[in-house]
Amino acid sequence: MSTAAARRLDRASDASRPKNSDNPVARFRPGEFYRLMAIRYGRRLPPNDDGARFRDRMLDTLAMSGKDGRQRAIRFLAFRCDWMTPAARAAAIEAAFNARRYWSPEALGNDLEVTEAEHGRARIRTFRVAGMTDADMKARRDAKAAARKREQRLRERLDQTPRASKPSRRVDAVLNILPKDGWWNVTAIVSQLERSKAIVFADLDRETGSLRPAVHRAIKHGVKEGRLEARTVPGSKMSEAMQIKRGPRA
Repeated sequence: MSTAAARRLDRASDASRPKNSDNPVARFRPGEFYRLMAIRYGRRLPPNDDGARFRDRMLDTLAMSGKDGRQRAIRFLAFRCDWMTPAARAAAIEAAFNARRYWSPEALGNDLEVTEAEHGRARIRTFRVAGMTDADMKARRDAKAAARKREQRLRERLDQTPRASKPSRRVDAVLNILPKDGWWNVTAIVSQLERSKAIVFADLDRETGSLRPAVHRAIKHGVKEGRLEARTVPGSKMSEAMQIKRGPRA
């Protein structure tokens, strides 16, 4: 039902509400009755006291459902109570639409003896579990919401991948800029990391050291993990230079 239709139904029901009624008028949804009926009885109501009681409560609801309520009541009895004679169906509809009985959510749940399992399976929102008040239902909803949150937090903890250590993350930063093949000078890698402003190296200062020593420490860690290989080659002016390439585990 759309919001506009619900508002029209509310106004129509309020206009016809007895002024001396102490029970609040609940806007019951016929679809919830159909689902509850399917759970309990299947497609047809049984020709006994339980079936007659459910039939009467359904007719009470349809009597408050607007201008199409009478046609819906006729179809309901024709398909769900085919054991009734045509005269009995017409009499039941007239009685319900003339009486226009008002039920509170609590009273209707008690009358139909709705169990907690039925309430959940039928996705009932407009009337209560038998024996429960509004406060009981709110506590029940709050408990279910808290259980869902606990389950979600547990699932997040179980599914969460442990965060890699800072040395491993620095090795990742080196591998991100390292070409797939060949040996490369560490000096060029340091220059590229400096230009890219890699976040994992951003916390370096006077106390933690400069970028070049941090890169060398990361390379040493990468070699230990098997993700990098390092070698020393002759450099300029009789010095040596370090080169690295991807390791077998990179």
